[in-house]
Amino acid sequence: QQQSLFYKQGVFAATYPGMVNFMQIAAGFGLQTCDLNNEADPQAALQAIIDRPGPALIHVRIDAEEKVYPMVPPGAANTEMVGE
Repeated sequence: QQQSLFYKQGVFAATYPGMVNFMQIAAGFGLQTCDLNNEADPQAALQAIIDRPGPALIHVRIDAEEKVYPMVPPGAANTEMVGE
């Protein structure tokens, strides 16, 4: 996102040949996991994992072109967040 907003689409070292299975890693450490992409009712599944005690990892696919706000611009302080 920063490359497209501040560096004229200068994307470098952002595509990786494989995917890390963070859900498997989290489960290996005893955390509860939830993959909202595979749930028939993602909202109910999200609420169920939030209602459980303890840490959890929630997996949700987000389009690579989707912007995530608020964000801190390069070189700025955390108090200088920008929104959409």
